[in-house]
Amino acid sequence: MLFDARLHARTLRAGDLDDLRWFHVGGALVPMDDAVAPASAEAVREAWTEIAPGALRRLRRAGLVGRAALGIHPGRIPTRGLEALLQELPEHLGRPGVAAIGEIGLSEGGAREQALLERQLELAASLRLPVVVAAPWRRELALTRRLLATLRDGEVPPERVLFQGVDSRTVKMVLACGHLAGVSLSAGPEALDEAVRLVRRLGPEGLVLSSGAGRAGGDLLALPRAAARLRAAGLSAAVIRRVCGGNAQRVLGVSEPRTG
Repeated sequence: MLFDARLHARTLRAGDLDDLRWFHVGGALVPMDDAVAPASAEAVREAWTEIAPGALRRLRRAGLVGRAALGIHPGRIPTRGLEALLQELPEHLGRPGVAAIGEIGLSEGGAREQALLERQLELAASLRLPVVVAAPWRRELALTRRLLATLRDGEVPPERVLFQGVDSRTVKMVLACGHLAGVSLSAGPEALDEAVRLVRRLGPEGLVLSSGAGRAGGDLLALPRAAARLRAAGLSAAVIRRVCGGNAQRVLGVSEPRTG
């Protein structure tokens, strides 16, 4: 069974979840993302509830193991009410099925984003929760280096960080810092080919493949397709299990999904 480490399940229908189960996806991580409109405190609260318990309940009804990551995404920091959200976040993190803080990170790199990132890392350390980080898409290399430096200076153990959205330019930096490197299979037309090349070149240690389905351009069945391509490339079942779920499950504390 496969575990999709980045599934935007708030927008998925029951039939989509049935399709995942049919193609041997046994579970998924549903993270907070930047699909919150407007960027208000109330919209963030609503999104948290839509994920946990909302999306997790629908995953469970479809026979899937669901886990959530909740936090304040750097692309959707509300102008008002931020401090109240930070005070409320621990209560939401204590809900059943919530396994991590995230996605957090840097978007534009301003002082407000930096301060929020540090506050959420402090919260993760105090609650002993893993962290899911979103790679920046503006000034990617510069902000990735700064983000990695902030993570290094924080108190979250590096092996408890899943850094989503890495590519061939940033993957080695992320792995060298001891973090899990999340590779999106829906990042572009060559994303699947690139993911197979990365696994063959770097091995399974620290690599996490995920679909990013539920957002525009996301391929719902990207993870099963990747598993099939890796088998065709001669990779072992053990390698495929690790990059298609096992590595993510380990950091999230999730038991391997079972059939039946």
